[in-house]
Amino acid sequence: MKRSLRVLSLSLVLVAQLPMAFAAPQAGASNPATDKFHQDIKAAVLNGSITIPQLKELQTNAEALKAYKAAQKPGGPVDYITPWHAVSRMKAIMATVKQPDRETLEQDLEVMMANKQPTTVSTEAPNPGQKLGKDIFTAIMHGQPTEPQVKALQDSMNSLQSIKTDGGGKLQQLMALKKAKSQIEETMDAGQFRPQDRQAVLNDLNSLGPQGGGGGLRRGRS
Repeated sequence: MKRSLRVLSLSLVLVAQLPMAFAAPQAGASNPATDKFHQDIKAAVLNGSITIPQLKELQTNAEALKAYKAAQKPGGPVDYITPWHAVSRMKAIMATVKQPDRETLEQDLEVMMANKQPTTVSTEAPNPGQKLGKDIFTAIMHGQPTEPQVKALQDSMNSLQSIKTDGGGKLQQLMALKKAKSQIEETMDAGQFRPQDRQAVLNDLNSLGPQGGGGGLRRGRS
């Protein structure tokens, strides 16, 4: 009985720490999605649906996501691998949680990931390149890409960012742009992404400037 109480006590301590790991780097108002996750995790602990090792790993990956978001700087290198690793591991943990709490926690995670996109302090509408980066991030977080596919998208976005700073001529820049756009399109078609996310990325690519020799990128699969 005493051991069960100690386990429950430790579990509830970890539950209390998880929302802080998901919180924004700066203090702010309560987040409804995080609050719901906290309550549902607490219910899962009381139901015996989740274990202490699972809670500890969730906390570790939540902290990694928080640190990733805090480190994002406008114009800095694109990093999709770090958040993808954390979210993939969290999804895997959620898949091992016992029912009836598994589905609820998986839905909570999806909602919170929608709030984890890189953001800027600007109130202006994002330019085509920024929108492309955010839409690719969304596609990765909600899809099931492989690590090489995530790395390919990351490399393509960093290539796009470097076009105007690498000192190349107009023709060289145009060729680099077309190559990066083509690589992103191929990766989006090859990976397991939600149709709406794939379409959003393809639309963004068509807004980036000169089109390919075929008159523009495809409109995506339905």
